[in-house]
Amino acid sequence: MLRAVNQGVGMKNTVENSGCDVKDTQVALVTEMTSSLKIWGTLLALLYILCRLCIYSKDVYWREFIKLHYLSPSREFKEYKCDVLMREKEALKGKRSHIFIYSLWFKIQRTCINEKGSDRYRNAYVWAPGALKVLECHWEKYNKRYRESRSFSYIEFHCGIDGYVDNIEDLKMIEPINN
Repeated sequence: MLRAVNQGVGMKNTVENSGCDVKDTQVALVTEMTSSLKIWGTLLALLYILCRLCIYSKDVYWREFIKLHYLSPSREFKEYKCDVLMREKEALKGKRSHIFIYSLWFKIQRTCINEKGSDRYRNAYVWAPGALKVLECHWEKYNKRYRESRSFSYIEFHCGIDGYVDNIEDLKMIEPINN
């Protein structure tokens, strides 16, 4: 044991005495640390990106739903026309029927929040608490245009796994709205 300690001390003396070896060791150590930092930096950057995706992925389905089904109350309900809406929205071109909802966006978003307001319904079907204005568009093959039907309806939404509305499941018409 004593001999190993002495040999270790002797080795230290030879490393200290030859200045080149110390510099080479320091350069190697710095290079190794730099590459190690690069790896950790890359891993942290990837982790950050994944976290951002997890946080904002819930908004993807909600935004898509709003983009396809939402009619803003900033215009009068009667001003919205199916032919124009179905032509303007790229994802709806060629679709035979579609449902639009005329409401404040937060009324739709709150549908997936439970009564206590503390949690969201996930992967569940939920009826909106009140009737909403609905514009239904149906393609008329022979007239080559969309037929409109407007109504006050109860709407059953699907709340996705993320707890946000992602689809319309069912409608119960209360009364038609005439222009």
